[in-house]
Amino acid sequence: MKCLYHTHYRFYKPDTKTTPSFLLLSDIHFSTKVQNDRLSALLKHATKLRPDYILIPGDLIDSLESIDAPHGRQRLFAWLTELGAIAPVFICLGNHDFYRTNPAFASVFSRKQHWYAELSYKYIKDLNQLPNVHCLHNAAYEDKQVYIFGLTVSPDYYQFDHDGHTTTFLHPGDEHKDVLLDDLNNIPTKQLHNLPRRKAKIALIHPPYYLDDPEIAPFFADFDFVIAGHMHNGLVPPVVHDFWRSDRGIYAPGKHFFRQKSRARITTPDQKIIICGAVSTFQKSAKPLTFLNSIYPVNTALLEFTHQSRFARKPDVHNKYISF
Repeated sequence: MKCLYHTHYRFYKPDTKTTPSFLLLSDIHFSTKVQNDRLSALLKHATKLRPDYILIPGDLIDSLESIDAPHGRQRLFAWLTELGAIAPVFICLGNHDFYRTNPAFASVFSRKQHWYAELSYKYIKDLNQLPNVHCLHNAAYEDKQVYIFGLTVSPDYYQFDHDGHTTTFLHPGDEHKDVLLDDLNNIPTKQLHNLPRRKAKIALIHPPYYLDDPEIAPFFADFDFVIAGHMHNGLVPPVVHDFWRSDRGIYAPGKHFFRQKSRARITTPDQKIIICGAVSTFQKSAKPLTFLNSIYPVNTALLEFTHQSRFARKPDVHNKYISF
């Protein structure tokens, strides 16, 4: 399906000095399977929207092998450079951003672990050397309008099994809240609390599952919004997605069916967690299922702050399909 599924969020934020806009692009899973027409469509879309900032909450690449070859690295970095010419780009790391393929892994039916983790500081450094591109590895960016913080969740959070085997449909894995708590407790207090009052405050974190947990939520209390990805809309297909009112998806990471917090259903002005759909619903590492991308759209979103009081009671949220 050569189509964008675009969501527009407009929230009443009277306390901010300005009303910035943010283009959200999550789970791009860059690899040889991500074709140039998809990347070009995102550039044209961003040019038309003219956001003030572009946010990528994780899984920019499918694995580190995607950028090992010079051609792959050059293609990704050339695209990011074009994106940065439209607006400043901010990236946090997702699980696939530090994955390498286990040589013993054969297919999705293998009992061997698919990945091992490698946190590549060269990858982070190279991203930060691109013009107007910022990879926020447990770091913050601040200017006259915004404060943006990017959290890197440790690889152990995503290691669903620790016995050397992958997860299965009969033995689904889970994500580890204690790891996330440790990560947050190791962030300097000044990066998460007592943030500038009159600026738009955004946190980028890849996995959304525990964000409203009573132990986790206080870390993000000072932020206007927390932007996450990871869930790929629970693989809910197009059209059905428009009528599916639950936050549950059909299928989620870790081989969970009908898991909660797989999708964002924004209905009230006090909601601050936005879960982005994926640019690449089925990444290269999901083969042989990648052919299903032909029926799933490319997900994008625009988040706007507004001082218009008519949005105080209910945020404006609408969706549309855009062909490319």
